[in-house]
Amino acid sequence: MTDFERGNEEDWVGRPSKSQRKRDMVALQELGESLIELAPEQLGRLNLHEDLVEAIRFFHTLKDKEARRRQQQFIGTVMRKIDPVPLREALEELDQLRFQQAEAFHQIEIWRDALVEGDAEVLTELVGRFGLEPQQLRQLARLAAAEKAAGKPSKNGRALFRLLRQSFEREQALD
Repeated sequence: MTDFERGNEEDWVGRPSKSQRKRDMVALQELGESLIELAPEQLGRLNLHEDLVEAIRFFHTLKDKEARRRQQQFIGTVMRKIDPVPLREALEELDQLRFQQAEAFHQIEIWRDALVEGDAEVLTELVGRFGLEPQQLRQLARLAAAEKAAGKPSKNGRALFRLLRQSFEREQALD
């Protein structure tokens, strides 16, 4: 009969089960995989442990599928030394920022498309909101509409989008 069977359960109290430890390790590996997907400048903003940054950089140099898999497991091992809570919070903030940027991009597309279609209300709103010149907006929208009707690439549509994006980003920087 083993010690555990004789009643030494107090040695096991508060200690996570083997299954729970494995789930925790898999969660850390998944967190490491999400770090691998980040761009180098995003990684730089996270203030990661140097060993982890080095392991992630090394992962990107590997070509062999099996070597990449082993490196991902190693990244999970390195992750055990790090408190994952602040890291998860930072990744959530990055996801939120990406979502906000995508929302802004879509809004700017909507404004551009409305201007190209000749929506005067949107023109008035953008002139008031960003202080843009109405004549410049009308001219770019008119040229973009002509390009669209002719089936040509929309050089002026892209210029209109850039103008709106720069104005929007300037407004966001002031907030």
